[in-house]
Amino acid sequence: MRATLFVMLIALPAAAVADPMPAIDPGSVPSECAALAQVPPSAKIPQPAIEARIAVASCGAMSRFKGLQMSGPDAAIAALTDAAKPSFALLDTAIAANDPVWSPIASKMKASIYLSMVVRARNSIPPITMQTVGQALADHDQAHAALEPKIKPWLDQSH
Repeated sequence: MRATLFVMLIALPAAAVADPMPAIDPGSVPSECAALAQVPPSAKIPQPAIEARIAVASCGAMSRFKGLQMSGPDAAIAALTDAAKPSFALLDTAIAANDPVWSPIASKMKASIYLSMVVRARNSIPPITMQTVGQALADHDQAHAALEPKIKPWLDQSH
């Protein structure tokens, strides 16, 4: 009886450890971020896979954002939304793991990506200069006024 109980207690922690998360699809990772997607094959706990998802999500978003050609605010919103989807999917998986250390970090990274999207969308409107006056200045201000309600959901997610 004692031997059986002892074996059960030894086996319990091994059974209680959750299976590591599935590997990140290498085809969905920008080449400059590929090294970040590597999880040690010896990992028996999900934390290294969660950490890899956060790192790849951050690197991937910045990599995809820098390659965007945005020809105005509406195009910027569409392009940024599409470019962020793979990163948000990785971060949502990391958040859903409910790890006390890594899930809050994933949430902060998601907020940071949203904030980056806001800045990039605002920067899609050409800047003003000292010579921007009259109708050009009014058009600039109107473009920003039209953009702000469109990026408000991103701002709300960035807190």
